[in-house]
Amino acid sequence: MKAGRNTSDGVPAARQQQAKEVAALRAELGVLLFTLDPALPLAELAEQLAEQFAELQLPSRVAIAGPQRVAAVMDGKFTGIDVLVVLGDAGVETEDRLMDLVEWLLANGRRALAENLVFAQLGHQPKNRPAPAFARVVLERNFAAEARKSGLRFPWAASSRASWELAGAVLDYATGLGAE
Repeated sequence: MKAGRNTSDGVPAARQQQAKEVAALRAELGVLLFTLDPALPLAELAEQLAEQFAELQLPSRVAIAGPQRVAAVMDGKFTGIDVLVVLGDAGVETEDRLMDLVEWLLANGRRALAENLVFAQLGHQPKNRPAPAFARVVLERNFAAEARKSGLRFPWAASSRASWELAGAVLDYATGLGAE
């Protein structure tokens, strides 16, 4: 690891700078984690993101919803959201469900969310399939199980590059770097 990449507390310096930029633009960053499958560790991932934003001293609100889209709208989950993170697995049907969600967002006047979407995929990136037109972050399939087994809240901590990858993708979109 090169000097100057992380701060003394292990937070990537580039992410701290992005957090300052986001805080200058918004009083609070609204993030919605929407799962395509209720069996996925949505709450654990939301907690990790919220804790990382707290480490960055970035005022944020991380909400969870899914897989029922209409229920999420009725509960107001899509209101005040800057970045939508869609959680799915590496299954063949996942990308179809992702595209169904995007089409639904567009048809229901949520174009900004459809454009500011980060796809968080649990498991390995499938080979021989084209990448979706969204930011994709591939997370280890067993990250939640490993956290519970170790007894530590988030054992991979801030020194792990992958642990900041999803937060980085959210910050990229929040600062306008992710949308091209």
